[in-house]
Amino acid sequence: MSNLIEGFKNEFILQIFENRLYEINRTCFFIWKVGVNLALRVSDVLKITVTQAEYFVLHGEYISKDKKTGKANRVKLNKNTMKAFKEALELRKVINVTDNPYLFVGIGNRAKSNKFFITRQAVDKYFKLAVSDENIKINIGTHTMRKTWGNLAYLKGYKIELIMKRLNHSNQATTLLYLGISDEDMNNAVAELNI
Repeated sequence: MSNLIEGFKNEFILQIFENRLYEINRTCFFIWKVGVNLALRVSDVLKITVTQAEYFVLHGEYISKDKKTGKANRVKLNKNTMKAFKEALELRKVINVTDNPYLFVGIGNRAKSNKFFITRQAVDKYFKLAVSDENIKINIGTHTMRKTWGNLAYLKGYKIELIMKRLNHSNQATTLLYLGISDEDMNNAVAELNI
């Protein structure tokens, strides 16, 4: 396996990962569901506040400015994203960390004493733990959320231009590389079609 972070391409394996992630850390599960369904960078997911999440649920739409590119990001919420936001808001009430505006906060003693969101490193740790527990062969990281969205959209037949736009890529070559589509994949497609 290479060192490149991968996205899931198999929905059955993805479901196994999600089930385990939910069992070991619900906060990270909700981060995953929001990130994978909206194709967001983890930095954009982690900075969502409780107030913003309530607004997104009320209006059925995610609105923000992309942290890396500065581009406006506006997209309707699907059922899974809406459910993730609602359940994350309920969990946030239970965690009840005072004076912390963020939706996704850590639950350890040190995390409760600060006014920040859960760290990218903590999320990454739980993603890795879930795949390790289930013996899933994937080089996972927080970027797996975006790559999974791109992979599954591509495998379901969505046009590369649409995927490119959602991922805020400026050219198709970047998107194809991002999805791990190689010359070997293209050669296999040509050989299989054999028209």
